[in-house]
Amino acid sequence: MALEATNISVSFPGVKALRKVSLVFQPGRIHAVLGANGSGKSTLVKVLTGIYHPDKDCGGKIIIDGHEYQSIESPSVAHEKGIRVVHQESPLVHTFTVAESVALSKEYPMKGPRVDWKAVRKYVQDLFGVFEIDMDPDTLTEHLTAAERNMVAMATAIGMNRELEETKALILDEADASIPEAEAEYFLKHVRRIADMGIPVIMVTHRLKAARNYCDDVSILNGGELVYSGLIKDTSEDLIVSNMIRKPAEEGQQLSVDRPGAALDELWRLLGSRMRPKKDTPVLQIKRVVAENLNHLSLELKTGEVLGIVGIPDSGVNELPLLLGGELALDSGEVVVDGKQLSRKSSPRRAIRAGLAILPNDRAVRGGIMPCSLRENMLLPNESRFWHKKKLAKATVDLCSDIFDVNPRGQKDMDFGKFSGGNQQKAIMAKWLLPCPAVFILNDPTYGVDPASRLKIFDLIKSAAHSNIGIIIFSTEPEQLVNVCTRVLALQNGKVGGELTVQDGTLTREAIAKWCYT
Repeated sequence: MALEATNISVSFPGVKALRKVSLVFQPGRIHAVLGANGSGKSTLVKVLTGIYHPDKDCGGKIIIDGHEYQSIESPSVAHEKGIRVVHQESPLVHTFTVAESVALSKEYPMKGPRVDWKAVRKYVQDLFGVFEIDMDPDTLTEHLTAAERNMVAMATAIGMNRELEETKALILDEADASIPEAEAEYFLKHVRRIADMGIPVIMVTHRLKAARNYCDDVSILNGGELVYSGLIKDTSEDLIVSNMIRKPAEEGQQLSVDRPGAALDELWRLLGSRMRPKKDTPVLQIKRVVAENLNHLSLELKTGEVLGIVGIPDSGVNELPLLLGGELALDSGEVVVDGKQLSRKSSPRRAIRAGLAILPNDRAVRGGIMPCSLRENMLLPNESRFWHKKKLAKATVDLCSDIFDVNPRGQKDMDFGKFSGGNQQKAIMAKWLLPCPAVFILNDPTYGVDPASRLKIFDLIKSAAHSNIGIIIFSTEPEQLVNVCTRVLALQNGKVGGELTVQDGTLTREAIAKWCYT
């Protein structure tokens, strides 16, 4: 009962997301799939679950329990064929009980015109018995730990009796990312029990410790290619890290900043924006901040500095962009921007007004408005300054398209969703740099972006820094941070655990990777 992917290639405009990837996932074994962001892990999962389809001209196929398919038509077809998946965020409703949340994905047992809740609770109790989960079905899901939520999601995805018999593979798509280190072992022991039932388990993860302690096999993707596959017991941590940060094809090229900041200065002059002066005082100060996984975090950002921030998922690295963007409230501590302290109960609007701009890590959901035009996306949230100024709006969009190299040219009224990922990302950068912010925060700016657009994005980052904007980059791509940062802070347990600098020679790809993945 193996699951195989053979010669799988997936292409998007300007990007080869997967290049003839072949993998075999054996029954009763946990197979770790590793790789930096943009390596092809998510694309592979989407192929196996029917969201993406392989390129037809590459002869790829998917083999499930001996049956061959050119592609899986849809997620519902993938489920029919026995592919079960648990994503990073478990699909549980916080205001529901565990029993109600489980029942959402099943057919409700009815008693006349009413739901038979007694039968629902009995089903959930029996289901939890199969997976050795000790939990009251009437518990509100908001009271569950991250590990417990994911265990419920995992048991629900697989089911029992006939559902369990029909399960051909379980995919854990970064399912352990939201689980704190202290809870991870509890969750992973239940994953091992599922593998022991004879089910192939595919574990997509960033956590090397989890992979080394609980997985049997490991495969590493880099730039859409399978660069390593073997037994985990025969694979050293250094070998894993070196394959994850293998030199990308574009790294040998040079950033092309001939006149750093000149083009952006021209844009700001057009809009009459105030240029940022060079200051000796920090443009951003975070003082003993406590909020969710952040634990008395303190750091400073200088004017014109490009600062990288890295860390494993529960280090606080996921919460800090939300805090700076006004989406996460402070429990205690201070955030000072350009000498002014932010309110503890901030908001995205207040953060923007204070001079903070953030490029989010999910451009499809939070970065751009896909049904709107390129023009509309570029001019938000600065629309008010273009009110009844059509010529200025057109000149601004034209100049942004040239400076940020947004293609195709002359398509400013085309739906934003029709542009490639790289062009969308450059347009979103333009939107946030238009008001000349004090601090520009980029959360995984090169995720799902083609090589040429990556170079342009880092070109623009250096230009913005030269114009005295403070830059923070959150990334899990060491080779990119080495190219543009002069300093990288590594978060650990909610605070700064290490500092890497160009000056003392510690800012290397290998050193960054250790903090990103271990």
